[in-house]
Amino acid sequence: MRKLRILVSGGLLLLAYLGLSYRLFHIQIIGFDKFSNMAERSYFVQVDKVSPPRGNIYDRNGIPLALNRHTYSVGYSPVRLEDPENFVSLVSNSLGISPSLFRKQINSNRFFWIKRHASPSEVCPLLSLGNSGLVINRENHRFYPQSPIASHIIGCVGMDNQGLSGIEFNYEHYLRGSYGEERRIRDAKGRVIYSASSREETSLPTDIYLTSDTNLQHIAERELRKGFERFKPNWALALIQKPSTGEILAMAFCPGYDNNAGVPSVEKMKNLSISNIFEPGSTYKIVMAAAALEEGICSPEDIFFCENGEYEVGGFPIRDFHSYGDLNFGDILVHSSNIGTAKIGAMLGRNLMYKYSRDFGFGNFSGIRLPGEARGILKKPDSWSGTSLSRISFGQEVGVTALQLVGAFSTLASGGILYEPQIVLKTIKDGREQEVNPLKVRRVISEENARILRGILAEVVSRGTGDQAEVKGYRAAGKTGTAQKFNPETLTYAKDRYVALFGGFIPADDPELTILVVFDEPDESLYWGGHVAAPVFSRIAEGAVNYLNILPDEKMPVMASRK
Repeated sequence: MRKLRILVSGGLLLLAYLGLSYRLFHIQIIGFDKFSNMAERSYFVQVDKVSPPRGNIYDRNGIPLALNRHTYSVGYSPVRLEDPENFVSLVSNSLGISPSLFRKQINSNRFFWIKRHASPSEVCPLLSLGNSGLVINRENHRFYPQSPIASHIIGCVGMDNQGLSGIEFNYEHYLRGSYGEERRIRDAKGRVIYSASSREETSLPTDIYLTSDTNLQHIAERELRKGFERFKPNWALALIQKPSTGEILAMAFCPGYDNNAGVPSVEKMKNLSISNIFEPGSTYKIVMAAAALEEGICSPEDIFFCENGEYEVGGFPIRDFHSYGDLNFGDILVHSSNIGTAKIGAMLGRNLMYKYSRDFGFGNFSGIRLPGEARGILKKPDSWSGTSLSRISFGQEVGVTALQLVGAFSTLASGGILYEPQIVLKTIKDGREQEVNPLKVRRVISEENARILRGILAEVVSRGTGDQAEVKGYRAAGKTGTAQKFNPETLTYAKDRYVALFGGFIPADDPELTILVVFDEPDESLYWGGHVAAPVFSRIAEGAVNYLNILPDEKMPVMASRK
C-alpha cells in the first residue's frame, strides 16, 4: 500500500513537472513575442538629462545679473484614468492651460509636455493626484534680477536653458557645465519602481563677472532713453569704456528688451554696438588728424585755406556748413571743416590713410567676446576711386561699428595705445578665481601726439561744434559727427537721413572714461551730432563722474577705488 502511494505521488509530481515544463516552453518559445510585448507594455523606462545649475553672471561689483531658480516641467505618460474629466479639470486649472486642448492631447496616447517651467504654486495641487501618469521634473530656470538693464550684454536662454545671445551664448560652455542622466523605470500606472542617477561632471559651471557696472549702465540707459523719446530715431546707443584697459563699463541701447519676458526676435537680440555698421561722419577726422601728426605731415600751427566753404575734388563738390578762410590744423577739427580735412588727407595719401585706419581698429574684428560682431567696411586702397581719399578723411565711404569707434577715441585717451575691448573681468570655477588681463593690441601714435589731439578735442567742446557736451566743473573732450546716410537705390547720399554722433572722454587731460553716443535717423528737423548726441554725452558724463567720485578739474582728479 505504501509503495502504491509513493508511485501515485511520484506520478502526480511528474505530471505537474511535465505540465509546468510545457507551460514554460509555451511562454518562452511558442508565445515569446506575445508575452514579451505584454511585459513591455507593463512598464517603461524614462531617461532624463540632468544638468547642474548654470553659472551665475555678475557685474564688476558683484551685483547679480543672471541667477537660477527652480521651476518644474510637467509631462503626461498615457495611463488608464479612473476619472478623466476630474483629472483634466484639475490639471488645466492648476497650470492655466486649455482643457479642450489638454483632453485632445491625452487621447493621442503618447507622452507630451503639458507645461515647461511651471512655478511651485502651479505644481503643488498636482501632487495629490498620485499615480496619474503625470511626470514632474524639477529644473533650473534663468532669472535676470536687473532686467531690462544690460539685457543685450547678458543675453538670454531658450526653453532648455541653452544660451541664445550675449554672454549667455558666447560663454555657454563655461556657464552650463556638463550633463548627467537620471533613469527611472515606471510601471503601467506611472509609478517609479527603480531610479538611478549617472553624472560624470567633466566641467563644473563657471560664474562670470563682467566689466560692466550696473550703476553706470543705469545712468547710460536713463539718459539715452530721454534722448530717444525726444528725437525719435530708429535706434540709439551709448557706450562707456575705461580707456586705460579697454574694459566696457556700459552698453546702452534703445529700444531694449526684457530678457525675463521670454525669447525675443533675433532682431531685438542684436547687440547694436557690434552688429550695426554706419558711416562715422566727422568723428572719423580724428584718424586723419592722428595720422598727419604721427607722420610729421602737419603741425598744430599749420594753416590751410578752406576755400570759403566750397571745394571740388575729382569733379565732386565738398562743402562746409559754415564758410571758412584760413584755419590752422587744430581749428579744422574744432570747427569740423570738411574742406580742411580733405586737404590734409590729400597730403597724407591713400596708403597711410588706410594704414592708420587699420591701426585704429577699423575694418577688422575688435576681439570682444560677444557674438554677432561685424568687421565693418574699409576697402583696400587699390579699389579707391579718385574721390575716396578725400571722402574717407571726413568719414564717408567707410563703415564702422560703435565699438570700433569708441575704441579709436579710447586710443587717444590712453596715450596712443589701442586696447582690445574687454567684457569679462574674471571667472570663478569651483572656488578658483581667474582674472582676465587687459590686452594691448598696439601703439598707434605717440603719447605726445595723443596729448596734442586731446587738447584740440577739448577745444571742440569749449569753443567748437561740441559745446553742448560740456560738463560743469570738468574739462571734457570730443568730436561731433553728422553723417549723411547712403541710399543704395539712388547711389547717392540722402538729404533727409542722418546719423548723429558724439564721441569723447573725460577728464580731457587725464581721461578716466570714454563715452560714445549714436542716434540713427533722429527727427529731421534737428539732426546734428552737436545738438542730438552731445547733450546726451554731457548728461551721461555728469552722472558717471559723480557716481565714480572723479573730482572736478580744479582739484586733483581721482578715480574711485573700483576694479
